[in-house]
Order: sequence, then C-alpha cells, then structure tokens
Amino acid sequence: LEPYVNQPISASTLRQYIFFGRQMNNKRLAKSANWVRNELLVRLAHRIRDFQQLPFFVGTNPHIKYIYGLYWAAFEKLRKSPQIKTMEDNQGFCTLLRQLLEEGRRVIPQMALGVSECASYYADDQQDLDRFVNRMFRSRISRRVLTEQHLALTEACENDWDESMGFGDGYIGIIFTRCSARAIVGKARKLLDIQAATKFYSHYHGKLPPPSEWKPPAVEIELQPAAGSSGNSNEIIFAYIPEQLEQILYEILSNSVRFTMANHPPHAYPPVRVTVSVNETDVFFRVSDQGGGIPKTRFDRLWSYQARAPDGEFLHFEDVQKMPSNISERLEQNTTDGPMHLGMGLPLSRVYAEYWGGELQIMTMDGYGTDAYVRIPRLG
Repeated sequence: LEPYVNQPISASTLRQYIFFGRQMNNKRLAKSANWVRNELLVRLAHRIRDFQQLPFFVGTNPHIKYIYGLYWAAFEKLRKSPQIKTMEDNQGFCTLLRQLLEEGRRVIPQMALGVSECASYYADDQQDLDRFVNRMFRSRISRRVLTEQHLALTEACENDWDESMGFGDGYIGIIFTRCSARAIVGKARKLLDIQAATKFYSHYHGKLPPPSEWKPPAVEIELQPAAGSSGNSNEIIFAYIPEQLEQILYEILSNSVRFTMANHPPHAYPPVRVTVSVNETDVFFRVSDQGGGIPKTRFDRLWSYQARAPDGEFLHFEDVQKMPSNISERLEQNTTDGPMHLGMGLPLSRVYAEYWGGELQIMTMDGYGTDAYVRIPRLG
C-alpha cells in the first residue's frame, strides 16, 4: 500500500480528458489503460489509509468494514492485474473495470447505514465524519470517471467510431461536447412526470391512480444566452458529462416537485421555474419553487450527514442494495417498491457539482419556497 499512498493524485480537467480522447488509437489506448490502472491504485490507497485512520468505533462498524473490504479487494485485483501492452490485455482490464464498477454500486448504501450508526458518537460541533464521507464520495466520482471514460474510449476505438464519424455524435468517451441545457432539464422533467404520477400522487393526495385530468406541477424552462451571443437564443450548448448534470438537476427538481405537491392541492400546483444562463466560463441553473421552503432547523443541517443521521434520515438505505447508475435506473427504483426518498441526494449533488469546480447553493424562504443555484464550468 505504501508506494501508492506516497504518490500524489493526478488531478485532471474535462479539457484534458477531451484533448487526450481525440484521435484515439491502440497505442494511446494502452497508454490510457496503464495510466488509469495506476491512478485507480493511488486513489484507492489514499482512501484505504483514510479508513485505517478512523476512530475504532467507526472503523469496526459492520457497514464501514464492508466498504473497507471492498476497497482492499479492488486494490488487490488492480495491483495483481498485468501491465497492458496489447488490445487483448486491454480487454481483460476492461472486464475487471466493469466488475469493479458493479461492486462499487454498494458503497453509498453501506456508507449511509454506517454513518447512521456512528454519527451519535461525535460531538455536535465535530465535522470529522462529514469530511470523511465527502472525501469518500468525491474519490468515488473520480474513480468512476476514470473507469467509465476508459471503457467508453475502448468501445469507440474497437468500433472505429472516431474514424467513421469523426466524433460526429459529439461524444469523446463519456464526455458530451454538445450538452443541451434544454434537453437535460427536459429529460429530468419527463422522468419526474412519471414519478409524480406513480409515487408522489398517492403519497401526498392518498389516491392512486390520479384522475385522467390531473397534471403534475409544470416545469417551465427559460434560457438566457450570453450577452451579445449570435447563436441560437433557444439553446445553450456546452461540454460536460451529461449523466452527472442529470443527477444534480433530477435531485433538485424532484425535491421541488415533491414539496410543491405536498403543499398545494392537486388542481392548483404553481409551476417550478428553471432559468439557465451562460457566460464565457460557466453555465448557471436556477430552480425556483413554491414548495413551502425549508425550516431553519432543517436548513442549518442540510449538508451534514453527521447531523441528520441520528434522526434516522438515511435508514431507507436498508431497502437499497445498489445505487442506480443513472436517473433512468433511479426512476425505475423509485416507481417500484423502492423508497421514495433516500435523504442523501442534495449533499451528493453538491459533491458532483464541486467535483469539476462548480457549486450548488440553496436559498430558502420558510413558508413560501426555495431557490437552488447550480454553477458548472463549461470546461471543468
């Protein structure tokens, strides 16, 4: 472990991923595979060391120990995997990566349950557990980006997509260089309309199915292009990993729709308004609702896993074995027998937003409604 703990983690930007991913060939793909292998080992080693430095009462918690075991197993599998020299070697490496991705879907539910059982051991003014969890989640995002990007580049290279289309589909690995603000918000809205009808309506209004004339709260989208822009005023285009932004906006919109339905009769929902603006460096999203706002007692601990866990807010994770990989899987989970709300969505969304140098802020008027602000860099 020590040789990898002593290595610094190599931070990378979206711009760097895009630059390297262009004109992929077998030689560059093998180079990518070996770099990804080493980076995963380094990042896992740092997190394993974090586990080893936890207080005894946390480190021996069964859920925390389970994650620790997952990380050690992943580290050993990667350490014992051979250097990638040929495309056959890369195929074997990709098989391992897919296995590790699947196993990693168990981390967040186990972490949530572990935090629920350990938070009471910490003083109210301590933030050690919050810092530990945020480091774990940020590192998890980084490893998934490395893994999924290499898998996507491998698939593109094997199918000669770069040569046949010249990146005509807009994708370089998992990065989409033509992300549409309207399309991403629209996708989240479409999935939430389904969830509102199948899950929220019966929860808040006590009837299922809703009457045929019923409609969920409208999500209105307004785009504000950059000043002086000569492009399409009805569209804002930028490069990003769409699944990450979809997760952020889906979570925010889900909260807005849920609390709008909870605080208004089914025939008189006020709309949820989404405003998108852009400048040379960033894209901004504002989601405004009239869902009743957030009480101060809750708002003060909104971002703290540690403060919220003793109230049992994360215990719904007992019914979740694996986290969904995208919002479509999230919808499927929520509209079947899964819990309607897990409680970690906003803190996780903030980790996603901050990962590429963006931010997520919440402003609320208790008794009226809430505004959520998301800023993402156009090339993180």
